Amino acid sequence: MNRVGASLASVGGVVAVVALAVGGTTVVRNLDDTPTASEPPGREAADDASTSTTAPATPATSATPGAAPTTAATTPPFPTAAAAHDWQLVATDEFDGGAIDTERWTLYDSVGNDGIGYRRPSAISVADGELRITGRGDVSGGLNWNGGRTYGRWEVRARMDAGNGYSPAILLWPSSGNWPAEGEIDLSEIPRGDRSQTHFTMHWGTENSQVGFDTPGDFTQWHTFAIEWQPDHVTFFLDGEEVYTNDDPVAIPRDPMHLAMQNDVGPNGTWIPPRDASTPDEVALHVDWVRLYS
Repeated sequence: MNRVGASLASVGGVVAVVALAVGGTTVVRNLDDTPTASEPPGREAADDASTSTTAPATPATSATPGAAPTTAATTPPFPTAAAAHDWQLVATDEFDGGAIDTERWTLYDSVGNDGIGYRRPSAISVADGELRITGRGDVSGGLNWNGGRTYGRWEVRARMDAGNGYSPAILLWPSSGNWPAEGEIDLSEIPRGDRSQTHFTMHWGTENSQVGFDTPGDFTQWHTFAIEWQPDHVTFFLDGEEVYTNDDPVAIPRDPMHLAMQNDVGPNGTWIPPRDASTPDEVALHVDWVRLYS
């Protein structure tokens, strides 16, 4: 993902939750097409990868493909990394009210990724115990957590509606806006319209070097995505299970970052396919909760 924001308020990403049969591909990229500082956050196509290797599969509980998702309020608890590793909660948003908490979040009002589509506050809503970022035509949305941290743990429970032309992203973005030099950590990106694969990716350096892990599954269902960012490693978790760890000191960010969530509009190269006759009128990223840990 190539991401640069016109202002700090328009920069961000997304976290989502997933239950799936885990297997994956490690992808290493070194992109030399750095966007200008006026571009909004974007994502380069996977074709730009310089090398890729297959990672070993890891078994996990899988939802029934295509099953109708339940609401956040009626879904049973999912395994979490926090429970498995006894993380200490420091902040949370359970989205139990009727409106977004603007003391916690900044809503985007800008053009979309790579100048494609628009991000508007009207795309953000809170109802039935969940946050929704809804794409309609060329308009969708995004938001970021107010305030950055250096190191910590984040976990999000989410799902994404099926539909070509929209790609949810949950990520940590440099609070200074100095991208790509200060890095980026993508907890989840799900560009395929059938929501059959999520991408965990790390970015670093002025040439936007990248390494990541791709995992198949049914991401129209509720799942939990988590990241542990420490001085000596970054570990990704899916439904409480560790799926990928990077301990390369060059790749690990060293400056404050904040959580961002967005529902990006396509088409964008081969990364986000165009909308077509099968795309519903509304395609939303649903987030049950966001939790930050020490």
